[in-house]
Amino acid sequence: MSRKVEGVKLRKGKVIPRDDGKRIEEFVGVASTQTESASVARMRAPPGWSEPAQTPEFDEVVLVLTGELTLVVDGKRERIGAGEVGLVPRGKRVVYRNDSQGACDYWSICAPAFRVELAHIEKPAPKAKAADNLVTVQVAHGQGADYERLLTTWARDYLKRLGLTGCELSLSLVGDRAIRRLNRTWRQKDKATDVLSFPAGDLPKGTPGPRPLGDVVISLDTAKRQAKEYGRTLESEMGRYLAHGLLHLLGHDHEKPRDAKRMAALEEQLLGERGMVADSLTIDSRERRAKLI
Repeated sequence: MSRKVEGVKLRKGKVIPRDDGKRIEEFVGVASTQTESASVARMRAPPGWSEPAQTPEFDEVVLVLTGELTLVVDGKRERIGAGEVGLVPRGKRVVYRNDSQGACDYWSICAPAFRVELAHIEKPAPKAKAADNLVTVQVAHGQGADYERLLTTWARDYLKRLGLTGCELSLSLVGDRAIRRLNRTWRQKDKATDVLSFPAGDLPKGTPGPRPLGDVVISLDTAKRQAKEYGRTLESEMGRYLAHGLLHLLGHDHEKPRDAKRMAALEEQLLGERGMVADSLTIDSRERRAKLI
């Protein structure tokens, strides 16, 4: 039962029940102290956690204590690290998530106070049962074992967001040498690349078991270089590769402008932000404009 508190030190807050692994302890707010002007809560988000997009009617300030929190505000991603402060103005569409491998501990201050009806949280796409899709990860890189679980979680989530059930997806995490060899053998390009997709062949109708989609091969070495170059986390860089490779398995490509726009939209649907195709379209547009000047 909530109580109104006036002029006292608040040593303990009210824990708000959640079913997504995130812990919320509200010290000031509608649920804890019946305060409507502002709310203050301490949050702990597990690795890989994310929330559906929302467009709140309140300003929110986040202060990260440990770990890293990712904010995607109107499609632009910003990482808030330990000791840093982030601001999400009211009326902006925002996605909160934890892309790192560790938990993120942070404070949230909202004005006016957080209320569910003021957050305008979007309904997530209908979820399929996790058992309906099978994801396997093969690690062929000395530092890849740490990312096996995260990639598996993301792959299952991407398949759900695309409305796919009864599918089997294979992922491989390799180094530049291995992906260069695959590139040379199958694409006649003697260089390392970020991600490769190998679609599975069609099985006869009635074949028992999950429907194989094929293999997505990700280079951890390339992901490290690209993440550093573009100021992204290694985890988010691999998430981009996974989304891109999966869409290629499903028959999408970006050779023609219309197809590229469609694939870019699907990448954003999976990632909650711009993906590889949208970035390439921006670069191409800039190059075309430069030639006209």
